[in-house]
Amino acid sequence: MDHTRDNPLKRFTAFWIAILLVTSFGIALIITQPFAPDKTDKAYEMMGEGRLEIKEEIDRVQDDALNEAALAEALQAQIKSFGQNKESKGSMPVPGAAPAPAPAEKPAE
Repeated sequence: MDHTRDNPLKRFTAFWIAILLVTSFGIALIITQPFAPDKTDKAYEMMGEGRLEIKEEIDRVQDDALNEAALAEALQAQIKSFGQNKESKGSMPVPGAAPAPAPAEKPAE
């Protein structure tokens, strides 16, 4: 823009005109949205119902096949195996560190 034609009033006016155009476009979209055609496909809905029936049948069969007693037994065995590792006390050995010295034995007299 040529510096002789530029002034703050023109910039201010251009800014508010742009804001007004964007806002009016947004309002027009909101107003015309209910008149837009529905984009759901009837064939897709019918196929979806069939898929949901198949999924419900599969879920029902899986729930019936689940052996909860065996699962609880396996969880108890896992908990027991975790309880046996108490000697580590949660610390990990540092790589390259010297092993802990053995307790000094008193010489026999």
